[in-house]
Amino acid sequence: MDRRRFLQWGSFLTVSVATTGLAGCGSDDTPATPGSPAAPDAKTDGTAPFAFAQGVASGDPKPDSIVLWTRVGGADGKQAVPVTLQVSATADFATLLVNTKLSALPDWDYTVRNKVTGLAAATTYYYRFVAGNVASPVGRTRTAPAAGTPLAQLKFAFITCQDWSVNHWAGMEELAAQDLDFVIHLGDYIYETVGAAFQTGKVESRHGQLKLPDGTARADGARYATTVGDYRYLYRSYRSDARLQALHARFPVIAIWDDHEFSDDCWQDHQVYSADDDQTPRTARRRGASQAWFEYMPADVSIDLANPSFRNIQIYRAFTFGQLATLVMTDERLYRADHVIPEQAAGSEIGSRYFVPKATLSTLEARKINAAGNALTPVSLLGDAQRGWWQEQMRAAATTWKLWGNEVSLLRMQLDGVQAVAGMVAAALAGANAALAPLQPAMTAALAADLAAAKADGSYPHPAYAALKAVLAGAGIDGATFDAALRGQIDAQLPNAALLDQYLLNADQWDGYNAERKSLMAFLKAQGIANVVALTGDIHAIFAGPVMDDYDAATPAPVMVDLVTAGLSSNSFHSYFKSVVDSDPAFSAARALVYTMQNGAMVNTFNSTLKAFNPWLKLVDTDAQGYAVVTLTTTRLSCTFHKLKPLVAGSAPALPATASTLTVEVQAGTAAVNVV
Repeated sequence: MDRRRFLQWGSFLTVSVATTGLAGCGSDDTPATPGSPAAPDAKTDGTAPFAFAQGVASGDPKPDSIVLWTRVGGADGKQAVPVTLQVSATADFATLLVNTKLSALPDWDYTVRNKVTGLAAATTYYYRFVAGNVASPVGRTRTAPAAGTPLAQLKFAFITCQDWSVNHWAGMEELAAQDLDFVIHLGDYIYETVGAAFQTGKVESRHGQLKLPDGTARADGARYATTVGDYRYLYRSYRSDARLQALHARFPVIAIWDDHEFSDDCWQDHQVYSADDDQTPRTARRRGASQAWFEYMPADVSIDLANPSFRNIQIYRAFTFGQLATLVMTDERLYRADHVIPEQAAGSEIGSRYFVPKATLSTLEARKINAAGNALTPVSLLGDAQRGWWQEQMRAAATTWKLWGNEVSLLRMQLDGVQAVAGMVAAALAGANAALAPLQPAMTAALAADLAAAKADGSYPHPAYAALKAVLAGAGIDGATFDAALRGQIDAQLPNAALLDQYLLNADQWDGYNAERKSLMAFLKAQGIANVVALTGDIHAIFAGPVMDDYDAATPAPVMVDLVTAGLSSNSFHSYFKSVVDSDPAFSAARALVYTMQNGAMVNTFNSTLKAFNPWLKLVDTDAQGYAVVTLTTTRLSCTFHKLKPLVAGSAPALPATASTLTVEVQAGTAAVNVV
């Protein structure tokens, strides 16, 4: 038997080499092969204490290797548990390609991560683990096609944002039944907080309340994971759900983290729950979060616990699938610079990460670049080393498509406050008086001029309305009638003057790191690199559109495409802005830009607001939970966004969980998105 095993205990990755075959009947140095279990944690003698309560998983498919994972429960917390890994090309395990002894160690929370090498490309394999007389569930996985191999098609899903405490996970069950080559997870696999305001809404009853073993209390009553024990508890809890287990057991998963695997909107080893702690390193917390992710993800990466830095792990990496696709997965948290406008300077997340004045951010970004000798380092999301690696991966890719596993959106999402308020007021006037409806575009333009003038001369919130009066005079409404009947009505609708600015809605994503985004787009253009498509999560909404070379140019040109999926369960982007306009008096006058009420029902106006100021957004749904499925050929990328049904009386909806689908296509050789 040609079998080699070696242990890298410093980074906890065992490696096994597949053989040409070993009869599955047991031998002197291996345990007898149990039958395939009918259910997780099936026991063959009724007395064995061990269990596989978190199931099994595989990940990081290469043409000749795969990483396999499990966790053994029921140990005493002190002693190692002997575990046997078995891999076969058939579901009955009649012939074993791997039948190797491993150890589940308490130092790694009894998780087992084993990389199996020597496998055949583009081949399906089955695997299981045995501890004592207990066999794990059987997992199914598949290796990648060899580099350069012609492929007719590649089909995969990309998912993100699966908050245990919000909505439901029926989408996982539906996804596990599909025919896919692999699944990409773009982060927010866990949420580090328990009991936060956004986690106190509706959730399926099968997801009980989580309770961190340690945790730290926030001022708002929520608690957040602080120790490696807290993060391990969250992964164990999330993985206890049978639907997530089924997804992992069915497909290899290529995963990257985003912020919630450590801390909301984090950068490097910094948390940003309040302006007070924005500049305080949380190195021990960051290291604990990274270790737990490493322990629970079937990723082909290593960690160095002897390295005292918070950068003791590298998770950015690349994959190739035949001649069809290169997949580049980036880490957009561990190396990123602080937000250009720190929370400490802005006083809160508003003005720092959300609803950020575009001109202010641009000025401060340029100032930081200049102070660094024209380097991008202080305004970088990727960091210098990873940016160089990304460029080399894109330049060297010999495949038709270059896919980018990208946590936060590259698409510009901006709002012109003057134009938005003018449009909102004009729509209200037209809605109240049908005779004014034909004048709505002219009223919008006139109001924009009046509001800008009032802001400039200090008369806001009581503009002179000279331009609007001129438009209305053509409809028979003279100045006296306007002053008596309309002026007060319009003044009452005007928001705080601070809203009459140009804003970026989310500076935690690439809009907050615009100089580096422009640098990456310039690189792709200069190198003539085409067919680049980002697969993105984070923002809890569906978006699709081209990424421009310079969004602030007079005529921006498309360079690549960004496809953004909604979160599997997390509260929607729309719900966040709705809560702001409902609760913050400074924003309440802008409510109509987010939603209106018609016949007692809420109507989402946020989608149209965003499209009005961001013409590159070809598809927008800000109020959705779901996932995306991509079908890739040499000539076309087709992406179908699945929007999930809501909870039904506290339970997940029956399958099919999809309420509706939206499909976009990208033709090879273009950077255009077509909605079909």
